[in-house]
Amino acid sequence: MSQLQVLTEDVPQMEISASTQELAALIDDHLGPLRPTSPAWQVADSPISGRGIFAVRPIAKGEQLFREHTLLVGPTAHRGRNLRTCINCYHLPAGDTDAEALCSSGCGLPVCGECVESPRHALECQLFRKWQPKDVQHIDPRALRILSVVRCFFLNESQRKLLYAMQANADRYYMREVQRAAECFEHFPHDPDMLEYFYRTVCAFNTNAFESRCQVDGQEIVARALFPLAGMLNHQCTPNAAHHFEDGETIVVCATENIAAGSEITMSYTKLLWSTLARKMFLGMTKHFMCQCPRCQDPTENGTYLSALFCREQGCKGLVIPVQTKTLQPDWRCLSCENVFPHAKMARYQDFALNTINNRINTCSVRDMIHFINELCPRFCPPSNYVLIEAKLNVIWRMTRLGAEEYAPEELAHKDRYREEILAILHKLGAGECTLKKLITEEIQ
Repeated sequence: MSQLQVLTEDVPQMEISASTQELAALIDDHLGPLRPTSPAWQVADSPISGRGIFAVRPIAKGEQLFREHTLLVGPTAHRGRNLRTCINCYHLPAGDTDAEALCSSGCGLPVCGECVESPRHALECQLFRKWQPKDVQHIDPRALRILSVVRCFFLNESQRKLLYAMQANADRYYMREVQRAAECFEHFPHDPDMLEYFYRTVCAFNTNAFESRCQVDGQEIVARALFPLAGMLNHQCTPNAAHHFEDGETIVVCATENIAAGSEITMSYTKLLWSTLARKMFLGMTKHFMCQCPRCQDPTENGTYLSALFCREQGCKGLVIPVQTKTLQPDWRCLSCENVFPHAKMARYQDFALNTINNRINTCSVRDMIHFINELCPRFCPPSNYVLIEAKLNVIWRMTRLGAEEYAPEELAHKDRYREEILAILHKLGAGECTLKKLITEEIQ
């Protein structure tokens, strides 16, 4: 079986318990006061995949389409992130140890002094204490991650119907999340119906969830959040809408381009500045489909050459790009000497660039990164390659957000040049007023 077949093999979908019309009504109920009086969109069947969101009138570039509160949310509990954040408000609990951050009632969940007596925590606390955590002195990421799923217990009837109306791709691996959580408790439930409800919720999360980001107490908080309406936006590599988060539990979706009435509203499931092969690999591994949008079928990616590498033929300084767009292992052709190279050879060069640049990103100061990008990278990587673009973005983020150093005028000039280069690429891609553009021009934080 080829790599392409493995990544895109059919993943069974769980039965959806509502028609598109019923789903639209559940969405309206879910939005509540956030539902616009006259929405510019409607939920309908999509030729791309399943259900989608379509414009019912012309929509102007930059127009806010909707705001939405999460249906379910909880910590991502990724290792390497600070687990000592309150599960409700995301502020840092008092103290420096896990034991000080954990609820004093013994539920095993980190919670701050203001939220420990809240009604929201009381139900979760009671449930986790009933299951008896095995360790009440340390925060267990397995138990913490299952919290977003366990919160399905506390949904009302309409919310449960909405959860079951969402697309949920079944995957045997997803059950491991429940099994890993069960290992943390003495009396985790074994009732088949309850475990099936958990499994359905995990599948809905892994099919639709966002990693919502916000700044709390000076640190970035990443939560796993389920937004049913935003989750119905289908993928395009150059979409006409983008999102950002007001806080960890509220998403805002805006049009990045003018959208004609009747057109489907789309977003990107990948980073906009990834190369075609990087996007295809990510979509195949996480979403089990191969995108065939116009950008994916153009080897030059609208003239951005995000995939380009240097020709390996002696004496040639040309750019080499993949010449086939419907495979994960394409041949590569030099635009100057027209020599063709096998994918395996070019993949090694791309991996070398990726590893070399990422190692510098993780270890270098901003000043050293600027020197590396300007002086050393041109020896082995074209300035258009997506990995080098990621390095330039890293410099922009660090200089804009961290602000720990005083930068010389020439360093600030390099930052401005990187920003202009990236804005030019976004323009070529037709990305419009995308979130990335707003972030690097500091229109939003």
